Amino acid sequence: MRQFAYLVSYCDHAQLAALEAFVRTLPRAATPGPFVQPPWPGPRPAETRLAAVLGALIRNRGFRIRELPFMGLSRSTLHSMVRRCDPGPHRRQQLSAVAGPLGWNLPDLFAIADEPHTAELRPMLHCHHLGRVFAAAVPLTTAQLIETAKEAERLSVREDHGIWQPVSQGFAEECPDLP
Repeated sequence: MRQFAYLVSYCDHAQLAALEAFVRTLPRAATPGPFVQPPWPGPRPAETRLAAVLGALIRNRGFRIRELPFMGLSRSTLHSMVRRCDPGPHRRQQLSAVAGPLGWNLPDLFAIADEPHTAELRPMLHCHHLGRVFAAAVPLTTAQLIETAKEAERLSVREDHGIWQPVSQGFAEECPDLP
């Protein structure tokens, strides 16, 4: 999952659209048995309504905190968000960072958080198009995720610099849905 999320996060908007179309063409396998709920993304259960919603969205995408693409937030911040996500001076910035990978637009996520939203607020690195691919990929098998990750790498033509690079630069500023 970590490799899948990493490679998909390098795709720009045109590539994400092509990748989402690719994912939607893959056959959906019949479930071999009962649905097994993915584990809660954090080490402790949610203590607030917003934390429960954020954790459930992450869980629904099949991720845990370590598997999410880089969003400009530390793991401890993400763990705190799925535990409490209390109001504070940084919560709007944190929500702006997680909205895209979860496939939500900012006004909707801010409404859930009961935070005021203004047009100046924008996703930090990734817009909701990245999350659309993650949501489309939820029912895929492991083999299909591997195939989709290879397709993401092929589409993005990401240059391998020979060293580990933990983060794409994101394409939120180029989002066609934002003014």
